[in-house]
Amino acid sequence: MSEFPMQKITIYHKNGNNWIRFIKNASFRNTAYLNHNRNGSNSSENALIRIFDVVDYGITWDAEKGDIIVNKEVDNEVTNPLTELKELYGKDNVYKITTIDKFIFDDEDIQDLNHIKLGGV
Repeated sequence: MSEFPMQKITIYHKNGNNWIRFIKNASFRNTAYLNHNRNGSNSSENALIRIFDVVDYGITWDAEKGDIIVNKEVDNEVTNPLTELKELYGKDNVYKITTIDKFIFDDEDIQDLNHIKLGGV
Protein backbone atom coordinates (compact mmCIF):
# COMPACT_ATOMS: atom_id res chain seq x y z
CA MET A 1 0.00 0.00 0.00
CA SER A 2 1.61 3.21 -1.14
CA GLU A 3 -0.29 5.29 1.45
CA PHE A 4 1.61 3.67 4.32
CA PRO A 5 5.30 4.41 4.91
CA MET A 6 7.13 1.08 4.82
CA GLN A 7 10.24 -0.15 6.57
CA LYS A 8 11.99 -3.42 7.39
CA ILE A 9 11.03 -5.17 10.62
CA THR A 10 12.18 -8.43 12.18
CA ILE A 11 9.75 -11.01 13.53
CA TYR A 12 11.05 -13.57 16.00
CA HIS A 13 8.61 -16.48 15.74
CA LYS A 14 8.62 -19.24 18.37
CA ASN A 15 8.80 -22.69 16.77
CA GLY A 16 9.15 -25.38 19.43
CA ASN A 17 12.26 -24.48 21.41
CA ASN A 18 13.71 -22.29 18.66
CA TRP A 19 13.14 -18.71 17.53
CA ILE A 20 12.90 -18.32 13.76
CA ARG A 21 13.62 -14.88 12.32
CA PHE A 22 11.64 -13.32 9.45
CA ILE A 23 12.44 -9.98 7.83
CA LYS A 24 9.37 -8.26 6.38
CA ASN A 25 8.46 -4.88 4.91
CA ALA A 26 5.80 -3.35 7.09
CA SER A 27 4.06 -0.20 8.12
CA PHE A 28 5.07 0.42 11.73
CA ARG A 29 3.53 2.97 14.07
CA ASN A 30 4.32 3.55 17.70
CA THR A 31 0.86 4.28 19.08
CA ALA A 32 1.73 4.66 22.78
CA TYR A 33 1.15 8.41 22.68
CA LEU A 34 -2.23 7.97 20.94
CA ASN A 35 -3.75 5.30 23.17
CA HIS A 36 -5.52 7.00 26.05
CA ASN A 37 -8.95 6.17 27.36
CA ARG A 38 -11.34 8.65 28.94
CA ASN A 39 -9.52 8.41 32.27
CA GLY A 40 -6.15 9.16 30.70
CA SER A 41 -4.79 5.63 31.10
CA ASN A 42 -2.85 3.96 28.32
CA SER A 43 -4.52 1.18 26.41
CA SER A 44 -2.77 -2.14 26.20
CA GLU A 45 -1.08 -1.82 22.78
CA ASN A 46 1.86 0.42 22.00
CA ALA A 47 2.56 -0.60 18.40
CA LEU A 48 0.50 -1.10 15.26
CA ILE A 49 2.16 -3.08 12.47
CA ARG A 50 0.66 -3.81 9.06
CA ILE A 51 2.29 -6.37 6.75
CA PHE A 52 0.93 -6.32 3.21
CA ASP A 53 2.93 -9.29 1.88
CA VAL A 54 0.38 -11.97 2.77
CA VAL A 55 0.92 -14.33 -0.18
CA ASP A 56 2.97 -16.88 1.79
CA TYR A 57 1.68 -16.12 5.29
CA GLY A 58 1.59 -19.36 7.25
CA ILE A 59 3.78 -21.10 4.66
CA THR A 60 7.17 -19.36 4.43
CA TRP A 61 6.67 -16.90 7.30
CA ASP A 62 4.43 -16.66 10.34
CA ALA A 63 3.54 -14.46 13.30
CA GLU A 64 1.57 -15.44 16.38
CA LYS A 65 0.63 -13.97 19.74
CA GLY A 66 3.69 -14.01 21.96
CA ASP A 67 6.16 -13.57 19.08
CA ILE A 68 8.57 -10.63 19.21
CA ILE A 69 8.92 -7.78 16.70
CA VAL A 70 11.90 -5.46 16.33
CA ASN A 71 11.29 -2.13 14.63
CA LYS A 72 14.22 -2.66 12.22
CA GLU A 73 16.12 -5.39 10.42
CA VAL A 74 18.34 -7.29 12.85
CA ASP A 75 20.15 -10.63 12.71
CA ASN A 76 20.70 -11.55 16.37
CA GLU A 77 20.47 -15.18 17.46
CA VAL A 78 18.53 -15.19 20.74
CA THR A 79 17.24 -17.53 23.42
CA ASN A 80 15.13 -14.97 25.31
CA PRO A 81 14.29 -12.42 22.62
CA LEU A 82 12.15 -9.97 24.57
CA THR A 83 14.80 -9.36 27.22
CA GLU A 84 17.86 -9.67 24.99
CA LEU A 85 16.52 -7.49 22.18
CA LYS A 86 15.21 -4.77 24.51
CA GLU A 87 18.69 -4.55 26.02
CA LEU A 88 20.23 -4.19 22.55
CA TYR A 89 17.65 -1.98 20.78
CA GLY A 90 15.65 -0.32 23.57
CA LYS A 91 12.10 -0.79 24.75
CA ASP A 92 10.77 1.62 22.10
CA ASN A 93 11.90 -0.72 19.31
CA VAL A 94 10.95 -4.18 20.64
CA TYR A 95 7.39 -5.42 21.08
CA LYS A 96 5.59 -8.61 22.02
CA ILE A 97 2.65 -9.43 19.72
CA THR A 98 -0.65 -9.32 21.61
CA THR A 99 -3.20 -9.22 18.78
CA ILE A 100 -3.37 -10.46 15.20
CA ASP A 101 -6.03 -9.57 12.67
CA LYS A 102 -5.95 -11.12 9.22
CA PHE A 103 -7.49 -9.15 6.39
CA ILE A 104 -7.19 -11.50 3.42
CA PHE A 105 -9.98 -11.05 0.90
CA ASP A 106 -10.91 -13.45 -1.85
CA ASP A 107 -11.68 -10.67 -4.31
CA GLU A 108 -9.29 -9.62 -7.07
CA ASP A 109 -10.61 -6.05 -7.05
CA ILE A 110 -9.40 -5.44 -3.50
CA GLN A 111 -6.22 -7.56 -3.33
CA ASP A 112 -4.22 -4.41 -2.47
CA LEU A 113 -6.08 -4.24 0.84
CA ASN A 114 -4.87 -7.66 2.01
CA HIS A 115 -2.73 -7.41 5.13
CA ILE A 116 -1.93 -8.81 8.53
CA LYS A 117 -2.39 -6.30 11.36
CA LEU A 118 -0.35 -6.90 14.51
CA GLY A 119 -0.64 -5.12 17.83
CA GLY A 120 2.14 -5.18 20.37
CA VAL A 121 3.23 -4.10 23.82
